Amino acid sequence: MSKFEPTEGQTVVYRTYKTRFVGLFAIVVLNISTGFVWLTYSSALNAAKAYLNTDEMVVNLTTILYFIAFLIMSPVSGWMFEKKGIKYSLLFGAIIQLIGAAIRYIATFVASTPANPGPRLALTLVGQVIASGAQPFFLNAPPKFAAVWFSEDGRTTATMIGSVANALAAALAQLIIPVITVEENPDTMAHTVLLCLVLSVVAIIPVLFTPALPPTPPSPSAAAALEDNIEEPFWISLKKVGSNRQFMILMTLFGTFVGFFNAFSSLITMFTKPFGYTAEESGYFGAAMVVAGLVGAGVSGPLMDRTKQFKSVVKSMVPLSTIAYIVFCFVVRKDFFIGIMVVSIFIGLFSFTMLPVVLELGVECTYPVTPASSTSLLWGSGQFFAVVFLFVLQALQNDEKAVETGVNAPLIFIAAFCVLASIPVYFFKSPYLRLEAESRARSNQGHVFVDSKAGGKSEYGMDEISLEDTKDSKHPMVV
Repeated sequence: MSKFEPTEGQTVVYRTYKTRFVGLFAIVVLNISTGFVWLTYSSALNAAKAYLNTDEMVVNLTTILYFIAFLIMSPVSGWMFEKKGIKYSLLFGAIIQLIGAAIRYIATFVASTPANPGPRLALTLVGQVIASGAQPFFLNAPPKFAAVWFSEDGRTTATMIGSVANALAAALAQLIIPVITVEENPDTMAHTVLLCLVLSVVAIIPVLFTPALPPTPPSPSAAAALEDNIEEPFWISLKKVGSNRQFMILMTLFGTFVGFFNAFSSLITMFTKPFGYTAEESGYFGAAMVVAGLVGAGVSGPLMDRTKQFKSVVKSMVPLSTIAYIVFCFVVRKDFFIGIMVVSIFIGLFSFTMLPVVLELGVECTYPVTPASSTSLLWGSGQFFAVVFLFVLQALQNDEKAVETGVNAPLIFIAAFCVLASIPVYFFKSPYLRLEAESRARSNQGHVFVDSKAGGKSEYGMDEISLEDTKDSKHPMVV
């Protein structure tokens, strides 16, 4: 018997609290704010070039910095989740972002000319680098927060909501920033930078009202952390996760498909421009992917909470995503807007459906290791592959050859790589370790589940106890 399992016959009360939604809201707002700061300049490329008096490569660097910073700061965020807890890790990330956003705004008051662009450009890049270090704290938080605050029947949905907020921010940023920033008047870029600073300030507020811990555990797996009172050192758990072969299969899949989606959505204008599509039309393709993806994730999260069929969904979505990328190679041609739009929708739908499922599956196959370890490695792999794919795909692009032959080398590379990367999914056979441990815990003890309001019946068919019966429960938890 695991040391985390309760004594046979022991009565344990599992309860969720309404305040869990305050923390989830804080994570959503933080992810939205970081999305705007991330894409401030690349979403208004021409205006940003004039505002900073630099070239396209430097403007794109402001985006790539986020991928690189994630690889460096992701382990740090995981360590902080384990040492300081979720609330104070989020607060730390929010403060970093605020400092970076403030430095970028200070740069708007520094003169910049083609002859002397240095001071404003340098200050802007410094602010961007500092702000980029905050993103891992927000992106890695959802599975950890869901594990601590939500029951088995709500964890995947909570993970989904927190995780897709960043993608929603990317879509909103690419729609709103070009409206605020007038291409003919580069000085309006200062308005966008100010907006991002305001969002960074606002994002801190819900974190301040987020409790550090729930008073009592929502599930047996959360109770396991309560009983031990302390999780093992983050670096040891990271090593355990990295040596788990089943998890490495997930990491390869997640890295490939998240990396390709990020690179693909960033470069979709490059893929379609040679065939006569405008930047605005390319924006529609990108928006279609994100919107369809949000719908897919919105369906998969609650569905997984009900059915727990994580492996079946992943083994279905991986080949479907691969097929969508293959078909995209053939629909990118002149005067076929509707075809590109339809396939873009399917790419987003299948890719986002996998997102919360793989994040939760990563926790399941590595339990009882802290969720921060699996999440940081999964997102880190996605960011690493995104950086690699961005450079590879741009190097392969040849506009003249693509139009002349109809062969788009970057798209063929994506399709071929996805085919190879999808093979390992069929060797993924890990059991649901966390769910099985919780099932054993429930069978060994008398238990009641209490939702955030008293009265009626619990989800286990028992009479719910009054909240007053549990107000004195003391469960020290380190998360």
